[in-house]
Amino acid sequence: MKNLMKKILGKDYSKNLVRNFCLYRLKMLRTKPEYGDTEEQHAKYDAWRAANDLDCLYFDGDLRADTLMSQWTLIKWVAEYINRDKGLKLYTNETSFVLLAEETDKYLPPENNLVQLLYEFLAWAELPCNYILLPDRNMNNDRYSFKRGERLTLFYDQVPATLWNLFEKEFLGQYFLDENGNVDEAKVTEWVRCEKLEMGFEKKIIKQSAVIPLAKEISARRGKELTKESELREALLYDIRFLKRRDRALKMNKATDKAVAQLNKIFEVIGPYGGMIKTDKPCVYWTFCCEIYEETETAKTMVLYESGGDYFDYVIDPWFFVTVKFEGGKAVDVTIEEFKEWNGFGYEIVDKDGFRYGPICKSREPVSLRSLFSEFMNDICEIGPYLTSPKSVYRCNKDGDMKKVRFKKNNKNDKE
Repeated sequence: MKNLMKKILGKDYSKNLVRNFCLYRLKMLRTKPEYGDTEEQHAKYDAWRAANDLDCLYFDGDLRADTLMSQWTLIKWVAEYINRDKGLKLYTNETSFVLLAEETDKYLPPENNLVQLLYEFLAWAELPCNYILLPDRNMNNDRYSFKRGERLTLFYDQVPATLWNLFEKEFLGQYFLDENGNVDEAKVTEWVRCEKLEMGFEKKIIKQSAVIPLAKEISARRGKELTKESELREALLYDIRFLKRRDRALKMNKATDKAVAQLNKIFEVIGPYGGMIKTDKPCVYWTFCCEIYEETETAKTMVLYESGGDYFDYVIDPWFFVTVKFEGGKAVDVTIEEFKEWNGFGYEIVDKDGFRYGPICKSREPVSLRSLFSEFMNDICEIGPYLTSPKSVYRCNKDGDMKKVRFKKNNKNDKE
């Protein structure tokens, strides 16, 4: 998966992950417009955040984006603990960011085991696995410090405190209420699964009593400022384990780099608006089809499938519903939203969370959509004759009209 921190910092990006984060925050501080009181100021700020905030960039500018685990909070706490005898105090300001960016090793010596854990955490925290999409952008601030009137409750963006308080109407449960004003646990469950946060619960059972705490002696109910080495160590280990597992979960429905490259080869044959490829052996190699459903400047939703045609009563197997992101006319990212295949009795469906449903089965463990899509791309691009010696190729134009085109092995196709 892409590391957008590298893209933001460019040549300033280095192996010093603390410095990277501080440089990023400095850039944000120095370019951020004032939020202000007017709608015009709000709009200007929102436009800036959508284009510059790492959270938003991972979600194509969506203002509901948020960092799952706060990097700065842990950097600050570890540095303050190690330098406690010096009385070091860090703040969310330019002075502190510059201090750590310029003298990282002085305050966070790389030979220190706690610092090594911090660096391992930061390596994961730059990646998509540390970013989530909230149901409401206002939940962003509430996950760190929840303030209503004179009452202030600190959660520090700690994951257990977030998960626990999703079920509390007085706190984050406010974003998941039903029509009667009570927390709708079905909505909570749906959001947790959508954001792939199940690893925060024992046995992935999504209920309040199953929330896994940050450390043995820390309650999941509230956030806690970490000042002891044992607490910091346990918290860092928790965060690293969580992000590793979430990274694997996110990749379960993300196409591999190889599969994305194969899809681009298919587009070279059928064009950017979908189409169809038929073979000389339709009983063995069914007709490949690609239909575009929705299109924006940077993404398309489409279905990719093989059809048995009249040889097999027009059975479709397999069938993939995908969202494809493009840069410079090339596919760069593919999210597999749903998979469908025929089992002889009906269609089995694997949803975006990897769970299989059908007339004779329902899986308890998630299936890897990533693997299923890779197998499909290999069948089309390497095993079958679709890209080497097809019987016929059809291309759609942007209006959806399909025309037969002449296939050439160099993948340059002309209309017949």
